[in-house]
Amino acid sequence: MKRCNICVIPAYPLENVQLMKDRIMIPYVCYRHFGSSMTILTQKNGEYPYLNYFNGITFFLLPDNRGLTHIQEAVRYVESNYTNIDLLFLFGARLEYIELVRVYKNLNPNGLIYLKLDANSGWMNALPLDDEEYSEFLKKIDIISCESHRLQYFIYSKWRRCIEYIPNGIYYPFYPSMVEARYEEKENIILTVGRIGSYQKNSHVLLYAYAMSFPYFKEPWDLVMVGSVTAEFQDIYNKFCNEFPEIARHICMTGQIDDREALCEYYRKAKIFALTSYMEGGLPNVFAEAAGFGCTVITTNIDAALDITDNGRLGKVVDTFSDIPAYSKALSELCDNKKYLEHNFYDMRKYVAEYYDYDRIVERLHMLFALNELE
Repeated sequence: MKRCNICVIPAYPLENVQLMKDRIMIPYVCYRHFGSSMTILTQKNGEYPYLNYFNGITFFLLPDNRGLTHIQEAVRYVESNYTNIDLLFLFGARLEYIELVRVYKNLNPNGLIYLKLDANSGWMNALPLDDEEYSEFLKKIDIISCESHRLQYFIYSKWRRCIEYIPNGIYYPFYPSMVEARYEEKENIILTVGRIGSYQKNSHVLLYAYAMSFPYFKEPWDLVMVGSVTAEFQDIYNKFCNEFPEIARHICMTGQIDDREALCEYYRKAKIFALTSYMEGGLPNVFAEAAGFGCTVITTNIDAALDITDNGRLGKVVDTFSDIPAYSKALSELCDNKKYLEHNFYDMRKYVAEYYDYDRIVERLHMLFALNELE
């Protein structure tokens, strides 16, 4: 496959934090491996300090003063620039993309389209597959991928077409401190990172599971919750602090952290990374970050749970989503197993390096693109 011009079009305007997630990281690593150019299209949505990490790309701000939506402006851009787009990256099987895909394929039938689903089984089950327009949209996509093996099988059984398994991973050059991580630096910290209090994160489960475990800890463990906090969860937390002041002293809510090195310090210090999500878009991006720093994962049974833990070898999976006692029991057992946590530090890092290194993942994508180019 020749070096290609890559264009990335999110369905909605990008936020700064999304630059470090799969929707940008995968096409960027593709660009580093076999791209001649990479352009990201978005209407402005705040400031973008993370752009400093991305050398050589074009970050094109679409007009936002003409009364057109982000995707309508993207369609106009493609109509004028399709000859300079060899590989079109899309994110999410969204209705918003239907017109964009139709226009691009009509103008450039030899161009490749890659759709990364960022999906969960609930969303996939609700897609309008019987709708003729939507069905034609999917047929025009050259490569479709999802982020978990469970979901791959589920989608194939519904769509009866090839669905690639492309997990969310880690791009090591962006994490120099990851290589230097040592187990001896770690502390008794349980860490979670995400939109604290959002519906899908189920954050109250972690808060109260930690509280239930607290009396059974043989030595102190702290809970650190990193990310923006919803007003609803802030109310829950304030009431919790009033009711359990002794436990609350061991909980830290940091708020949103945009400093990458500061965030990495939490990963370096934490022994356990906790996910209580009700659902996730495939495989959480934070998993690879946490696992790369050797954190042992405890997670609810989301679609990617067995991928995250290597079928339970490298962590714990709690089968039910809102069972606080069950999560507390699993968390207590994990905190009490010092030897396992230390041994798992090395096993987890090895597992991530082997299966979640974006440089390796993108080499496989390169082969898939080349095969589609030959067809």
